Amino acid sequence: MAFRNRFAALAVILLAFTLFAISAVAATDGAAAARYVVAQCGWHVGQDASWFDSSADRFGKSTYCQTPDSVDPFEGVHLISQVKSSVDSVGGTKFASWRWQAPNGTGIVNVHGQRWQYLREGFQHRLGGVPQNGSFTPFLELDYSDGTKRDFWQGFEPYAQAFESRLVCYRTSDRNCEADGTVLAGVRSLTISIDDAVRPTAQISGGLAATDWLRGTQSLTFSNRDTGAGLRYAQTSIDGALRASTEMNCAKTMISGQWRGTKMQPCPTAATDSQTVDTRTLADGPHSLHHCAFDFAGSYGCTADRTIRVDNNPPAAPKGLTVEGGEVWQRTNSFNLEWTEPDQGPASPIVLSYFRLTGPDGYAGGPWYRTDPGKISGITLPGPGEYKARVWLADQAGNSDEAHAAEATLRLDNVPPTGYFVDPPEDDPALIRVSVADRFSGVQGGSVAWRPADGGDWHPISSDYLGDRQMLEARFPDDLPRGSWVLRAAIADGAGNLTVTDRRANGSQMIVRTPLLDETQVSASLGSSRASRGRGTVEIGYGERAHLEGRLTGVESGGLGGATLTVTETPFPGSRAKVTSRQVRTDARGYFDLWLARGPGRRVVVGFAGTRRLQGSDSGVLELRVRGRLGFKARPKRLRTGRRVYFTGRVAARGAWQPTRGNLIQIQYFEESARRWRPIALTRTNRYGRYRSSYRFRYITGLARIRLRALLVPSSRFPYSGAASKPVVIRVRG
Repeated sequence: MAFRNRFAALAVILLAFTLFAISAVAATDGAAAARYVVAQCGWHVGQDASWFDSSADRFGKSTYCQTPDSVDPFEGVHLISQVKSSVDSVGGTKFASWRWQAPNGTGIVNVHGQRWQYLREGFQHRLGGVPQNGSFTPFLELDYSDGTKRDFWQGFEPYAQAFESRLVCYRTSDRNCEADGTVLAGVRSLTISIDDAVRPTAQISGGLAATDWLRGTQSLTFSNRDTGAGLRYAQTSIDGALRASTEMNCAKTMISGQWRGTKMQPCPTAATDSQTVDTRTLADGPHSLHHCAFDFAGSYGCTADRTIRVDNNPPAAPKGLTVEGGEVWQRTNSFNLEWTEPDQGPASPIVLSYFRLTGPDGYAGGPWYRTDPGKISGITLPGPGEYKARVWLADQAGNSDEAHAAEATLRLDNVPPTGYFVDPPEDDPALIRVSVADRFSGVQGGSVAWRPADGGDWHPISSDYLGDRQMLEARFPDDLPRGSWVLRAAIADGAGNLTVTDRRANGSQMIVRTPLLDETQVSASLGSSRASRGRGTVEIGYGERAHLEGRLTGVESGGLGGATLTVTETPFPGSRAKVTSRQVRTDARGYFDLWLARGPGRRVVVGFAGTRRLQGSDSGVLELRVRGRLGFKARPKRLRTGRRVYFTGRVAARGAWQPTRGNLIQIQYFEESARRWRPIALTRTNRYGRYRSSYRFRYITGLARIRLRALLVPSSRFPYSGAASKPVVIRVRG
């Protein structure tokens, strides 16, 4: 029987729990009140009731509510009011009660539990609620003994402020109830459902709630309050996702998968604490912050949504970092940097730029900062040399990372170069040399100029800078008259610093006296075994070799022996040959001779390059022309007037190309009376140099002996001169 009573009790309890869950969800969704359930005296929990004795110590109490975990949660559990064993009577209307008081702002909806009692005449076990007026209103008045733990359930409308279990002598005040220690009233296994109509309030402060840009881990301090069931949770959400949660220390227990309070007000009514949120888990930009306080009944109160701005990432490196004027050497110690700010998107704007300098001899300076967007102006370097400037950015949230730096090179050289004249070598007095040096930007070039020693304008000389030798070289002009001349050198470095000097290493002035070089002359002539020798244009026969001879002399030194001359042959257009050069040496007296190869016509120049003490010279152009050669035949040799004579032949072209359009060939006859050749026909050679033509004699009477020949007409596209064939005699009878 005890088992069946316990099973029935559990079934009623589960039903109550289900109703509580539904009511809690409804409250969360905005219902007028939320509900929670308090478990008392059973399930290994204690009790949160007050005991009252109106008889001035004639009643006693007994509590055994929180059994060990290993013991049946209902076996032996009780909450009893009883008459003391030493008392023989209790006055009328006197009572002892266990009272469960609802917290402020709440009301008891219903109560369920188990009751039993052992009574004598005049005693009652009363179960009831206390409404708003404060009067006890019983819903059960039991005046008989019943040791069976029987279930009871009672709802209250309107809500009750308290629930009581009373053991009372219900006789009038002028009568007593006889009693002994066996009179008692007990309850256990209570579930009290309470409606909480007041929502919690929530307030927040701290870094996470600030209006500034946020980064890293931020704290949020909350100060939440509740007047009913008390605060169970404080939760902070960002963009609708839970980011932090704080659970309060509440008196509760888990029964059949549902949390039940173990006190009438299970949780604290006020809670102040801090939560932390790692903003690095959020994307950069604005977010919605929401904080709510939840009471034990499931209702909640939230702060108004507020926008927070998060930025945890440092700006990217400056885009297109450049040095105003380029990364070149400059002599002014003031540098400006420019760049394009990277796109921050929804993140905080860029407010600062940092820069650091490293340079020669281990120099390291900075970092320094500037506030101008996209530029840093007026950077000064501690001294000349090459420096590296690293620039990185900081945003309004305070993010910056030197790893996101761009780098530029700053080069300062405000120290002029140095230089001095080196004495010319004895074997090359025209060679002017200036030893130069620059520590930083390096010598970029220079120039040398001269003027008369007694004053006058400066005249520049073409100069070369030999970087590998750190030397400026020029050649003194060889066409100046006899005299003394002052030299000066202007030396420039990579930064534009300029040094001008006219001094040797020993400090003396650089003076040159002329003349420096001996003038030379090349004389040359062409000839052959059959042609007379000439210095201008010489013509030789087809297939002949030309002979070149001449002499190299110096104005002061006479014939120059052992000198090397260059003979350059430039073929006429149409030649198969290319420009050739060969060398010939003079004998002890300066003479030379050379046989030229057979072939087409050409231009010949004999040149002397000169030496460090001798001026160069050349022979001028010698033109070698070669007469052409052509065959000529006439057939027949005998013919009558009115018949044709046919001419054939071929133009020789050793070492030459036949012109594309052919050579022009003129057929001539010899006029005896005028003693001269006259043309009778005109033709062209084919691509093989062959030609063909004919002529008809019309007006000859009697027997005529006629001399004929072919003439090669000169052409700019053929490297052989014009020439006539051998005459051919034919006889024409009229």
